[in-house]
Amino acid sequence: MNKNEIIQIRLLKEDFKPYPKKDHYKMVYVDIENYKDFENDLKRVVSLVHNDLPDWDDAPTYEIVLERFKSNSHSLLFYYNDECIGWNWGTPNVCFDYINLHQTLKENELYGGGCFVSKSVKRPADAGFYNYNMMFDYWINNTDYDTFYGYVDYWNKAAIRVNFQNGVKVFDYLK
Repeated sequence: MNKNEIIQIRLLKEDFKPYPKKDHYKMVYVDIENYKDFENDLKRVVSLVHNDLPDWDDAPTYEIVLERFKSNSHSLLFYYNDECIGWNWGTPNVCFDYINLHQTLKENELYGGGCFVSKSVKRPADAGFYNYNMMFDYWINNTDYDTFYGYVDYWNKAAIRVNFQNGVKVFDYLK
């Protein structure tokens, strides 16, 4: 990773901006303990990633998803009308690939990202925004984490916008 091509970000619990819930969206926590219950949904998102981003050489395969779970990472699957259309990833330390340790974090801190909502499925225009908002809401309000770290590529203007709409701030944390 080239630090000159990314924006390092942090969200503190007190900076989070929750938005009203929408019943047609839901988010489900998946980890090493329950991933088998969501195998079809995980494989669907892998397929959507490869379909939507055909030029991404390092797009995760289902085997990589399993390695992520074995490495203490978890996923938040994103659903529209009970159809899985995306995911997010989190891990208690900075692991850019959600497998290999780059930097240790404190107990109350989480590294996350890998946000994806398919554009090739029928869904509302606000799906990407709500995916981020629900992800942050889950991590900030349903876990013991109160600080979230991640990064956004400079070219990804949509991700930059929705991060800032949710209360994220620029913060250099990478060693």
